[in-house]
Amino acid sequence: MDDLQHFCELIPKIELHAHLNGCIRLSTFRQLLSSPTDQMRLDTLDQEFSLGDTHSRMANVFEKFSLLRSCVTNLDDIRRITRETLEDFIKDNVIYVELRTRPRSFHNGKIPSSSYVEAIVEVMKQFEEKICSRLILSIDRTQTLEQAMETLKLAENYRTYVVGLDLSGDPNVKSFERFRPVFDLAKQINLSTTIHIGELPDDECLNENNLIIDYKPTRLGHFNFRTNDQEQRVLKEQIPLELCPTSNILTMNLLDLTQHHFDLFYKNKHPLAICTDDSGLMNCSLSSEIFQVVQTFHLTKKELYEFMFETSNLIFDKNMIEFCQKKLNAFSQQSNLF
Repeated sequence: MDDLQHFCELIPKIELHAHLNGCIRLSTFRQLLSSPTDQMRLDTLDQEFSLGDTHSRMANVFEKFSLLRSCVTNLDDIRRITRETLEDFIKDNVIYVELRTRPRSFHNGKIPSSSYVEAIVEVMKQFEEKICSRLILSIDRTQTLEQAMETLKLAENYRTYVVGLDLSGDPNVKSFERFRPVFDLAKQINLSTTIHIGELPDDECLNENNLIIDYKPTRLGHFNFRTNDQEQRVLKEQIPLELCPTSNILTMNLLDLTQHHFDLFYKNKHPLAICTDDSGLMNCSLSSEIFQVVQTFHLTKKELYEFMFETSNLIFDKNMIEFCQKKLNAFSQQSNLF
């Protein structure tokens, strides 16, 4: 194994953009699919993904999520996905992870969305000694304002483990303006926010970018498509970015990582986090994502260490910054980096 690749695997890592359902192991996904028809549909989606442009690839991803949502039918399923996800991150030497998920009810509301959150937190507690895991609750772009407000209330009720509010879902639905009151309330109660931005190259998406940047969330996700003016505004405002190399390459239809915007923001010393997005669906790990970046943009071991140390300042649970930095300091001493 390449020495640098091994270093990427060993270094304590911080994951800030991971959709819980998207982290599902493919073997678990196929196990939960109830019919041969669903299995065949998943195979077709896998085959079709590489053939499309940005819009069709994005539609493909959200159809997979829809298929996944249909096969996760009870709290035991979500407990299993959470448990396996944390096991996989622990194996990858991730010391702190923020998992994001859209709360949902089961059995026509008989099992409320609060039980969904509690089931995830219950599993997180079981792994406390091995990994620090926190939850970000997601508002889906297709939801109503009332549903979004309910998600904010859930976040308030579980503040020990819920550290932020996310806006995600189908970027064809431009809905940030509608949800702005919810995100304003989140700021008022000092709840951190992260918003998916610039996922499509169309004018409507670019226009919505301005509204999101005006709001100035705690962090931004992706920022794949943007104008020069928007780029400069984010650089000036120093709004941290969550970048997901494999996901971004696939959805942006890039030839390779050299075309990715990591280099632009890194050279400008912008606050950044390298993330997986959907490690199960994208078949990647945080180590492999980091190695791709380090290899492509020629970062040294010391530069990677410094990058990860800076990423620790971006976590939503500020009480855990010292924990992350102590782990990184111990690793640097063991590795004789300085």
